[in-house]
Amino acid sequence: MKITIEIRNDDFQKQIKKEPDILLVIAETMEQSLNLSLNISHVLVPLDFEAKVRELTGRDDYKFQRGSGDAKLTVMAKTLEDENGVVIVISPWLYVPDPAPLFDTMVRSFILSHELAHVMNKKRLPKVAQESSAVGSYLGNLYYMFDEYFADRFSYQLTEKIFTPTEAWKKFNDNNVLGYINPESHPLYYAEIKSEIEKFRLHGDVGLFMKRTKEAVSNVSVLMTHGFAAYHQHQAEHTSLQIPITAFVNEKTFALMDYFKKKYKKGETDLHDGIDQISNYLTNFGLRFEERPNNKLYAYVLDI
Repeated sequence: MKITIEIRNDDFQKQIKKEPDILLVIAETMEQSLNLSLNISHVLVPLDFEAKVRELTGRDDYKFQRGSGDAKLTVMAKTLEDENGVVIVISPWLYVPDPAPLFDTMVRSFILSHELAHVMNKKRLPKVAQESSAVGSYLGNLYYMFDEYFADRFSYQLTEKIFTPTEAWKKFNDNNVLGYINPESHPLYYAEIKSEIEKFRLHGDVGLFMKRTKEAVSNVSVLMTHGFAAYHQHQAEHTSLQIPITAFVNEKTFALMDYFKKKYKKGETDLHDGIDQISNYLTNFGLRFEERPNNKLYAYVLDI
């Protein structure tokens, strides 16, 4: 396994080089648990995480932070595949001062195993059939969210099996559930989507509406999934937790997350029986898909 550290600091390099052995243990455990092969060929810590991912993927629009203000999601690692195997690109933010005190080997191992789980899921989860554009859209959203849910649940299970909880780990998970399920950013996203619905009533362009709301819907859904994955993984510790009902957190959301919980527990990857759950959930964002003649997709824009 090749290790490339672009930051020229001896202490920094020593710290990073201590951890690949743990990463290999994690990878081996994942391979055994899921009966899949995972070949890590390169671990890379670049000077500029976003620029390096853009270079390796050829995507000039890649952003390691999505959203704005308190609504931002920050990506700390990215897994790619090339002809030699899996390449793990790690943000230097996980190591360098500010916010380094928030992270230790256990926290970093959780973040990296989460990324490796995404690589595994590419092999585990079935391809979304395109026999129907509406069903395909629902399944695409369903698998996207379940991929995140599975990666979190599996990584919690794996990390907590290997490590004894550290102070950094406890702080990392402190208020994690409600911090993700009901973050301060939700009212901002709600206002943004509601504003776009009002604009849609004037322009009537479904494609434009979906383009303008895609990031908000994605960010809310990822945050929600992280929160419920943490909640379900440590539910015994949260027996007294009260989850407030909001525009995005309601019976439709609970039904979808309970569906993910059951699928994870059973080890099932076929999500075709979850169309009703995801279709109801997406109405929280004003979206309902419909099949039109010639396999054309139409989206109704509902009031929220």
